[in-house]
Amino acid sequence: MDKPTIPPPPRISSAPSLNTPPVPTFSSAPDLSELTSTHHEQHKRKKHKRDRSPRRHSRSPKRRYRSRSPRHRRRSRERHYHRRRRSPTPPPPIHSGQLETGCTFVIDKRGDLDNLKYGGLIIGLPTSQKIDIASAKSGKVLKIISASSRKKPIRYMDAGLTWQQSGKRIRIKPAREEDKDAFSDVHGFVGLESDRKKPKDENEQAISSGVDYRSIEGPKTTHEVQSDDEESSDQEGESFDEYIRRRTIEQNRHLDENPNDVDAWLAFIEFQDEASQGVNTVGAKANKTSLNEVKMSIFEKAMQHNPMDEKLLLSYLSCGEQIWELTKALRSTLTLLREWDKALKKRPESIRLWADYINLRQTNFSSFSFTECVKVFEDCILTLNKVARRLQRQRKHEDNYDERENIESVMVYVFLRGCLFMKQAGYHERAFGCLQAIVEFTLFQPRSLRSSEDTSFGDLIEEFCEFWDTEVARFGEEDGTIITAQRMANQGEPDVPRAQEDENKEDMDVFSLQDWVRLEESKELQSRLPSRIATIDPSIVDEDPYVVTLSDDIRDFLFDLTTHEARQALIYSIFVFLGLPFPPPGVGTNTHFCTDTFTHNEMKLDRFWPPLIEKRPLLITYVDGIPMEPEHATVDRHPFDYPVSYPVGVSELFARHGHWFACLENCHLDCEADINFARNAFGQLNALQWNDHLAICHLSLESSISNKSAKKLAKDMLKDRSSNLILWNGYAQMEKSHGRLKEARRVYQTALASYRQFPESDQQSAPLLYSAFAQLEWEEKRPEEALKILVSMATEEPYTETNPAPTNAQILKAHNYYMQKTAQVNLLVGSENETAIAHHYNVCYALLQYMTRGIEAASEVYERGLEYIKERQAERGFDSEVLWVAYARLLYQHAVAGGVGYKPSQMRVLLERALALFPNNTIFISLHVWNETRTKIYNRVRKFFTQALDSEPNIMLWLSAIRSELHRHHPYDINLVRSLFESAVDNAGTRASILVWKLYIEHEIRCKNMDRAKSLYYRAIRACPWSKELYLLGIRVLSRQLSEKELHEMVSLMMEKEIRMRSPIDNALLGDEDDESRMIEG
Repeated sequence: MDKPTIPPPPRISSAPSLNTPPVPTFSSAPDLSELTSTHHEQHKRKKHKRDRSPRRHSRSPKRRYRSRSPRHRRRSRERHYHRRRRSPTPPPPIHSGQLETGCTFVIDKRGDLDNLKYGGLIIGLPTSQKIDIASAKSGKVLKIISASSRKKPIRYMDAGLTWQQSGKRIRIKPAREEDKDAFSDVHGFVGLESDRKKPKDENEQAISSGVDYRSIEGPKTTHEVQSDDEESSDQEGESFDEYIRRRTIEQNRHLDENPNDVDAWLAFIEFQDEASQGVNTVGAKANKTSLNEVKMSIFEKAMQHNPMDEKLLLSYLSCGEQIWELTKALRSTLTLLREWDKALKKRPESIRLWADYINLRQTNFSSFSFTECVKVFEDCILTLNKVARRLQRQRKHEDNYDERENIESVMVYVFLRGCLFMKQAGYHERAFGCLQAIVEFTLFQPRSLRSSEDTSFGDLIEEFCEFWDTEVARFGEEDGTIITAQRMANQGEPDVPRAQEDENKEDMDVFSLQDWVRLEESKELQSRLPSRIATIDPSIVDEDPYVVTLSDDIRDFLFDLTTHEARQALIYSIFVFLGLPFPPPGVGTNTHFCTDTFTHNEMKLDRFWPPLIEKRPLLITYVDGIPMEPEHATVDRHPFDYPVSYPVGVSELFARHGHWFACLENCHLDCEADINFARNAFGQLNALQWNDHLAICHLSLESSISNKSAKKLAKDMLKDRSSNLILWNGYAQMEKSHGRLKEARRVYQTALASYRQFPESDQQSAPLLYSAFAQLEWEEKRPEEALKILVSMATEEPYTETNPAPTNAQILKAHNYYMQKTAQVNLLVGSENETAIAHHYNVCYALLQYMTRGIEAASEVYERGLEYIKERQAERGFDSEVLWVAYARLLYQHAVAGGVGYKPSQMRVLLERALALFPNNTIFISLHVWNETRTKIYNRVRKFFTQALDSEPNIMLWLSAIRSELHRHHPYDINLVRSLFESAVDNAGTRASILVWKLYIEHEIRCKNMDRAKSLYYRAIRACPWSKELYLLGIRVLSRQLSEKELHEMVSLMMEKEIRMRSPIDNALLGDEDDESRMIEG
């Protein structure tokens, strides 16, 4: 057959006419008619060749026997039916034509639908590479696989598998000491000695082997015979079957001897995965059900010996859920809930059990509804309160303070979760009402009720409900302090507050769902606290009855607290509820308080994203004609914009922007109602019982809102407590944070000039003043003044700016003074005040050493302090973390100032040591990223995040890892950031984080990938079905991507899940599609 001719080059005359419809011209295409005929002839030859094959006339066993089952016949009829249905279908129109060059072209608009099913070829890649079907169905990331990578499933009889299971592994042993010089005494040859032994009789071998064929372990009392054959066998290694058998024997023996070793039980259960999976690590989990049943039997045996262990209960419920979910939905749910009920009755004080149970009920999309989930919180508090009341009644007869503290702290946590849940579902009034009620009930009880022993808990509830229904001013409201004082003193019935005008009567017009979303968001910002029936327009209550919180709404959330720690936890839960970064004193970042996903959804991350890029830079630049990747510019100028997860002290409360970590810059209040509630709450709590830490937090909040009002607040506080040096320091730090350094110096000088006349208890805080004042002067490039301040403390002489520079003798005396003081206070393990004093002495001594002897001498001070803490085995505690932060701050300021002897490696080693102890501390994380970015080495940062997220992932680590990649260089790697987001939402601990889902959706919108953002929106709703913010986010931001039907379905879903809607939706907006199937249910 002749080869197809090469078409002539294109000519001007071959161009299509403008008067005729345009037809695509492919002048370089071959003659399709010739190629088609050639293809038919080749196919015909191949067909005849196949017909001549002897295999064609022999029927295989598989085809010889047909199944007689009706199932086979039914499928056969269905195939014939489909062929009959397809036959009359007319072929699609084919557009064809012929060019002037003689080439024929065909336009096929139908396409190959099998590409979607089997994964089609990709233009530009070899024909052996296709799209992975699993990745195409997942909708996340497409994977390209080749034919060689698609492995055939390994069967249990395959030679490859049986060889791996029974074959011996070669065991390579390190050389022994006596074998190291084997060639030292010989010259030119190696002597070989015969190790042949007389073979033993087979019966003797069987007897001496000590193996009983009826037992997997063999007789435990048989003496093990040591022989040369056994030694050679040990050197040869063991097969996979022998490895499994040996491990099983070892673990069984250990558990028989130590049945209370819970970690060993869990390790044995985890080992079942390895034993069942075998060497076929790529196979599917076909025996998952039977494997879980084996695990459950081991769990049952383990729980007989350890019925109260928390870890064992959680693992048992997790494994059981995988078995029960395979049964019918209703039956599995009931079984699962019954098992959870049993576990919670065994360990009612376990915060992990309650947290996981609440998480299960709150995040289960198919069974979620607001009413049912609120009932779960009420049942939890009711069960916990029964245990707490029993312990509270027994406290006079036995010392059960620790037990009461544990159970009451768990109740506070469950209560906080319940309030946050109601707030995030849109029920702000009920959430604030419950918070007001519990604070009034536990902290502001009348003296007559507190001192009465005959008053039962039920009587307390009834009396409080009567007080609530009077609708007087409550905690957090303007007149709440006066009303509370009258009520606590039993000075008659307080006055009911007068009616207030409704400032928000006029609502905006609603013409679309987007207008309705804006109206909803506006009303949520305006209405926070519960309204009063006596003062509100009845038409508003008829339209939205949830604006009023009745006593029945708060009754089941009430409980009493008798321990100081639980009361303190309740007070600081108020600030968590408001989204303020004020952790309780003494609480470090290794605690549940700083890593809980559900309590960190209110964080404000204003500078989380890098600036948008108008024009993306070139991917390749040329240097002397050589293509090279351009150098990426670093975005971060300072490392202070990470999420707040660190001990919050005065330095963090009053930090200047761009100088140190300021906690209120990333966590602030935008709503006027929240600001007023926080102000009133601080005032009423300090009026109840003064607390220095609360007062400083109050001053910091006021300073972030209004400098003028903060200054007035500080003076009012000092008017009543003029000898409180902590307040003096807070006042000076507030002035410094606003850049008024002269006023700050004046406050410090006034306090230092008069503090020696204060009471001795107040003088103990003097090291705080000296250390803060000296640091201020050092940061402002006045080391001479800082040195005079530190020396004046050691010599007990008053400090003034006119003092001469200290002499060498005075500096030496100061060194000796601080050395003795630090050695003395570091050995003391006392109250919170004593540990704070020890910390300030260490800071003073380190700063003195730095200014006089250098960074190495200053580092030795902190190293000695950390060594003292390590000797007390408290290296992971709060005091250790605070000292590590001060140490890191000194090195950071030394690096920024360009001090002599700065070594990036020194800072890196320090931060790696600190992160090994406190991996959730964002000060250490951000400084580590900042230091490595300056050295252009980033692999160590990624290594840290990889290890930390593999061991104990939490919300802070995910946010920090994502932010570090966003700001690593300009522009950032979009795919890498997307991968981190995907890993975060796939992780069980952060899958229900509203904050992470919002950021992920925003990331895709910023990348202009709206289809992916829409897909993420539906996934977010499934993961967080209670979040009203997520529902409104999709309607507001993705309205162009969502069809009208999808928008209406989303609103209908909100109604189904009982998400709060403050404004009614007109039927014209919803149409007639309320009964359509919901997209998310699929």
